[in-house]
Amino acid sequence: MSKDQYVYPAVFTRGNDEVAIEFPDLPGCESSAPSLEEGFANAREALAQHLYRMEENGDEIPEPSEVTALQTDETQFVTVIEAWMPPFRKKMESQAVKKTLTIPKWLDDAAKTAGLNYSRILQDALKEELNIDEKDNSFSMQERLNKQLNKVKKSLRDLSRIRVHVNMVDDEDLSNPIIEEINAAKEDIQGMAEKIKDVYSSEELSRLSKKLDHLADKISQKLR
Repeated sequence: MSKDQYVYPAVFTRGNDEVAIEFPDLPGCESSAPSLEEGFANAREALAQHLYRMEENGDEIPEPSEVTALQTDETQFVTVIEAWMPPFRKKMESQAVKKTLTIPKWLDDAAKTAGLNYSRILQDALKEELNIDEKDNSFSMQERLNKQLNKVKKSLRDLSRIRVHVNMVDDEDLSNPIIEEINAAKEDIQGMAEKIKDVYSSEELSRLSKKLDHLADKISQKLR
């Protein structure tokens, strides 16, 4: 299970012109620096990177050893290094990654002629498709899905208010704007529900879907 804070013992080894750092509990997690001061900074960075990769790969993260249990020689000393993960995860998840894009040549030629930026267009399209608002500084997929669920709930409440209004008027008083508003709300909810279903399945989503179907049926009966 991932945590926000990790603390592991690190072994610093002094050399002629650099300091070598290793973490006995995390094989492969190593670093070095020309000075002791830089060594501490590099050690924190190396620890955070190593733990982030383990989290991404789903590897089991071991418990740290007791500092007193580690054996050292006269050129070494042991200290503890802390990794505070939330800001590091955000930094890593916002890094640019290279993706291969395949499109027809005629389309590529047209895009080059128009001076279009493929990277920006792809990012904008993905944000729109995933319903991601970059201004909210949310990098957690769980948070994004929760936001989508909240939008579905809001749309359901809006649809309920529309249904109440429809029930208060006679059939002959139903105007086209009201009908259009109902249909638009239904399409909006169904669209968001479909997006969420592609990546997320939960009892809450099932309940919301049933509620949507129930409200849609009642509105359809009223509009017949």
